[in-house]
Amino acid sequence: MRMDILDSIKHLYLERYAYVTVAVTCALALLCAGCGAPADLESGELVAGTSLIADIVTDLTEQQVAAFTLLPSASCPSQFDMKASDIRRLQQARVVLIHPWQLQLGNIRSAIDAARLPTDRVIVVEVMENWMLPEAQETATAALVEILCTMYAGQAEAIRARAALRTKAIHAVATQARETLPRDATAPHTVLCNEMQEPFVRWAGFEIAATYARPEDWSVAETERLVRVGRERQAALVIDNLQSGGMAMSATLARDIGATNVVLSNFPNGFRDTPTWEAAFMENITRLQEALAQLEPHDY
Repeated sequence: MRMDILDSIKHLYLERYAYVTVAVTCALALLCAGCGAPADLESGELVAGTSLIADIVTDLTEQQVAAFTLLPSASCPSQFDMKASDIRRLQQARVVLIHPWQLQLGNIRSAIDAARLPTDRVIVVEVMENWMLPEAQETATAALVEILCTMYAGQAEAIRARAALRTKAIHAVATQARETLPRDATAPHTVLCNEMQEPFVRWAGFEIAATYARPEDWSVAETERLVRVGRERQAALVIDNLQSGGMAMSATLARDIGATNVVLSNFPNGFRDTPTWEAAFMENITRLQEALAQLEPHDY
């Protein structure tokens, strides 16, 4: 079984080499795309850094504002390469709304630089928590309300009314999730999980024995540590993150320690038929519930 994991590490390193080659090629396209026409700021669309931002913008504006998502929802945010067409879209945008962590990503910085965007057209939504959590969703909604009301003063009353409805819906979804996956069902179980899913897994009520980074960054020593901790703590689940890739590694790890493997998403539209935060959130809850159902009978 250890050889399976080592073979997977070798495969991921080869993938990483290929990624670097593609990144260099795309960088040349970015440089060539930086001289587009200036945006019509009155009619230009909004560019959303992720589907989490796009979902809230679309909900609060009833799709009166086009929210183009900068990064595909199933991709790793740090490893997706911008195309020349993405740069043109940035140039034509009225405003680009991004998360604080996106400013730390080389691909996003390169895209913004290539589009030559003025600083006042890049707005950072200052919500640091994981937006998949209901509490963070409520905070992010409130933050975007203020941004959108400033941009669309004539729609401010309607935007605030829609935000109030969204906040109520967030509370209802959180209640539904607790009923579907109660803490007394999750608390007895220890798990290993991808570090990007740690906030969600803790919210769900699991005990986390250890977290891990993207599988492509695993060393042999890290692999051995995870196997050892997983066995010692009798981890019931290995919970991976869709956007981190390399899911064959977590599946192999789960088999090696006798756990059940489950994959969650950190963004709407990561899985099929999950276009909104609510749908993506409940899909994660359902996946955890189904994973627990494979372990032992229960009555919830």
